[in-house]
Amino acid sequence: MLLRNSFLLLCCLFTSSSFATRWFEIEVLIYKQRPAPYLQEDFSLKHDEITAKREKDLLSPAYTAQARQECLNGDSRFQSTTFADAIITSNPHSNVCDESVDYLSSYDELPVTPVVEARDDTDEIYLLAPEQLQFIEQKKQLDRKGLTPILHTGWRFPEMSESKAPSIRLFSGDHFSQALDSQATTDNDFINLVSPVQQYIPEQLQTIPKWELEGLMKIYVRHYLFIHADFDISQRLESGDYEKARFSQFKRVISNEIHYFDHPRMGMIVQIRRYNH
Repeated sequence: MLLRNSFLLLCCLFTSSSFATRWFEIEVLIYKQRPAPYLQEDFSLKHDEITAKREKDLLSPAYTAQARQECLNGDSRFQSTTFADAIITSNPHSNVCDESVDYLSSYDELPVTPVVEARDDTDEIYLLAPEQLQFIEQKKQLDRKGLTPILHTGWRFPEMSESKAPSIRLFSGDHFSQALDSQATTDNDFINLVSPVQQYIPEQLQTIPKWELEGLMKIYVRHYLFIHADFDISQRLESGDYEKARFSQFKRVISNEIHYFDHPRMGMIVQIRRYNH
């Protein structure tokens, strides 16, 4: 009887460990390529908007929290000097750092690395803190080559199938629509006092990309690790128009190996590492 019970206990332990969810962490370093004056690529082709059924945005809460803290610290970006504020208050330079502020719109250019507190749990998908990133030598190599990092971040995630894995929304770089948003707000200050909900949005504003880099990255497991990445990287032309270049790559990767993705407008360095297994 004792031998039988011991055997059953071992079977239970083996079964539970066999189906334990594995966790990984991914580190992503995206950089802009140097301008190529003789590049023959045609980026005028229009593409459908990049979307997915299961999207997860980890960056917006991080950048929002950073900007809110800067607001509380008295950052001049949040000092109000509009015509409307001059009418309402005698102190138009006061900061209002509450939930009504669109903190993402305060950035002319996003920080390359979002700042979050370090975590070591497996409760949910979460961003890595800057001190948990490891691409130190890779960034030095980019600097020596004169290449500009545009996003350096990472996140921890559980093993998931293709149908269940979320597509992580990534964005970075210049805030292209910020200037026109600010101009529209300034021009319509008096209208906003009367009707703050209904605002005139210029038609051309709809065609301007919000961020220099926007897209989705999905990692899933099907015997092997797979990365599916779709990004639009945009630039402003001398004519004032904006040109989008689509980066679309699908690749099977091996954990702990460093993988390189190349494109005429951008490059990406990726490493997926085992976490707690």
